[in-house]
Amino acid sequence: MKKKISKRPFHVAFFGDGTAKKKDSFFVDAYDTAQLLAKNKCTILNGGGPGIMLASTLGATSVHGRVELVVIDKENQPLKHYEGQSEENVLAANRTFTLRTYEGRLNKLIDLAHAYVIFYGGTGTLAEMSFVWSEAKFAHPHQKPIIFFGKKWRKVIQTINSQLKLEKIETKLCYFVDKPEQVLEILKTYSRFYSK
Repeated sequence: MKKKISKRPFHVAFFGDGTAKKKDSFFVDAYDTAQLLAKNKCTILNGGGPGIMLASTLGATSVHGRVELVVIDKENQPLKHYEGQSEENVLAANRTFTLRTYEGRLNKLIDLAHAYVIFYGGTGTLAEMSFVWSEAKFAHPHQKPIIFFGKKWRKVIQTINSQLKLEKIETKLCYFVDKPEQVLEILKTYSRFYSK
């Protein structure tokens, strides 16, 4: 019997560099990945900022896909070293959740998402990656997929594995891809992506 896409939206969170420009290769990769996932009825989820977050929104909306954002309300946003909200991103989204703190924003993103796609980034991306990775360990074998996009992530995770005391299960929770089509194929292996 052929599987059908679930009527319940499958939310995919995009994490990555908030300073990425539209001509950067990983911005294009995020755009193309979100576009492909939106074509396959996924709801794209991000933090409402520029860079990779904006790329995922633009990719999804280019094919009339659904985008939901989780942002920090303007009165409580960090004053320094925070990427802030992208007006272009916010205006393009279908729905926006507003939280009071950075921690609340991250918790809401993680709670809403069924899967995570992680692109190049800085300490914010590293924090997001660490949080979802530890969550996946605790949830195994019912974890949400963590998909690292780009060759650099292989080196990063290999270095972490060689320098820290990781359990075998922790290294088995990560997927590594270089193409949007690979992201979709991984998601299709998870039963929550489909209805029975």
